[in-house]
Amino acid sequence: MSDVTAIYVHVPFCVRKCAYCDFYSIDDLSLKRAFVKALLSEIAMCKDRRAIVDTIYFGGGTPSLLLPGQIQEILTAIGENFTVSKGCETTLEVNPGTVNADYFGKIQDSGINRLNIGVQSFDDERLDFMGRIHSAAVARQALQQARDTGFDNLGLDLIYGLPGDTEGAWVKDLDSALVFQPEHLSCYMLTYEPGTPMHRLVEQGAITPLDDGSVAGLFKLTSTFLEGHGYLHYEISNFAAGVSFQSRHNQKYWNHAPYLGFGPSAHSFENGTRFWNHADVCRYTSDLGAGRLPVAETETLANDQILMEMIMLGLRTSMGVDLTKFDCISNQGFLKMFDAVVTDCEAKAWGRVVNQRFFLTLDGRLFLDTIVSAFVDIILGQ
Repeated sequence: MSDVTAIYVHVPFCVRKCAYCDFYSIDDLSLKRAFVKALLSEIAMCKDRRAIVDTIYFGGGTPSLLLPGQIQEILTAIGENFTVSKGCETTLEVNPGTVNADYFGKIQDSGINRLNIGVQSFDDERLDFMGRIHSAAVARQALQQARDTGFDNLGLDLIYGLPGDTEGAWVKDLDSALVFQPEHLSCYMLTYEPGTPMHRLVEQGAITPLDDGSVAGLFKLTSTFLEGHGYLHYEISNFAAGVSFQSRHNQKYWNHAPYLGFGPSAHSFENGTRFWNHADVCRYTSDLGAGRLPVAETETLANDQILMEMIMLGLRTSMGVDLTKFDCISNQGFLKMFDAVVTDCEAKAWGRVVNQRFFLTLDGRLFLDTIVSAFVDIILGQ
């Protein structure tokens, strides 16, 4: 394991799966105790005191369905088996419908110092459409309770681009979020992932996705609006109230840094190798009960794959692709290799090269998939 790493913990439980979500989750909460026992075993089996952990992230699923004592157990196990840095960013994803003031106090005592609260909207009709279990009033209450508890690194998730969405409705949601002065905002465009209830509704013609032009308008509005309120648009869907409030954990993914994933379906990445666990709680607990790591598959990335991921992930961020880092891995320089694509992006005001970095403009981010495809075609065509 690398000297510095991140740890992701996947908690697969949900009260009810949201209509748009394709992450692995189950609603059988009776398995929580067995899951935590298996998780503690997995952490112990991967022990490496040389590894310095500077970010821990509980995702899901709904991590806030765990009891505060269970979260404490997990964090204690991580601390016993790895070297956790003093300033470790420790984040818990929270569903507003699963918490109260007492819960916030206890998880703060356990070591959680950053919250990511899945509000998604402050409008009850929008929440109902997405299949969320909480109301707008419950969301506001949870945010206020988190603030009253003393959490000073608070993130909110919001979703836009619902069928029939308007600028007015979306700005109303953004205004509602800013009342709580969150240190971080993640604003995601609604996507219709295959296999989800919402995707089936589209296939059946029951709902019509918002047209591309309207979605593009909402994307640009989001950036302009939040930057006007002092937020940094540092990744295509993410905004921070300052550099220090950017998600340190997520930047590990975007920068191709090493990370360890624990829990069913969790992914890990180290030295060009990616491996992931079985997306099945019962298989996960069974393997660990038998003393086996629950790894489903392992993939060693070829050089071309690493280059493609550097571009795909880097172009999502305001920092873009580090050309010096890219050139150390590639057989030829970035600017020589992609001269035609870079020139085209600059001519269309979609991208720029500054200080050995190539990054996209706001307009360029609207065409992210098209631009990435152009880079990938060149890499694969070598």
